[in-house]
Amino acid sequence: MSLFDSILSFFGKKTPASAAGTGNRTVASSAERVRASKQVYDSRPVPLPEWAQGLNATDLVEELPKHVVCRYTPNFGAKKIMSAIQGPDGNLMPEYDGIAGDCGAVKNFGSKIAKRDGMLMPYRYVDLNMAFKACCDNPKKCPFYMSAAGEAEAMNSRLKRI
Repeated sequence: MSLFDSILSFFGKKTPASAAGTGNRTVASSAERVRASKQVYDSRPVPLPEWAQGLNATDLVEELPKHVVCRYTPNFGAKKIMSAIQGPDGNLMPEYDGIAGDCGAVKNFGSKIAKRDGMLMPYRYVDLNMAFKACCDNPKKCPFYMSAAGEAEAMNSRLKRI
């Protein structure tokens, strides 16, 4: 690779050598690809609300819809999501095992938020911390809600112009 080719590659131009696959590219390992494709949006841990103190998982799933304040009404349930990586015993390894929820905002804007976070596949669920923080407390802390609200506001402003 010449100096001229490396300058062109810096600006995004592919040289014949790198286009043919003989350049100095490295192939991402399967662990890196899996790390870049998660189905559950993990948020930071939050303190357990008073109403959730002492509840087991089954009771918590039943109690969550009573405390949801988000207008996109997420559906929560126990989820066991398997990854594409096989463990040492030959079985698929779990990617997420716990309570997760999905709603219209996550379904419609999961890929937008995933791309923003550098993921390859869209998010399909939110974890329990996001439920406590955003769905049951303050929806404006949820990136999916904010994307949906921004899209709705843009659509309303376009309709007002007509």
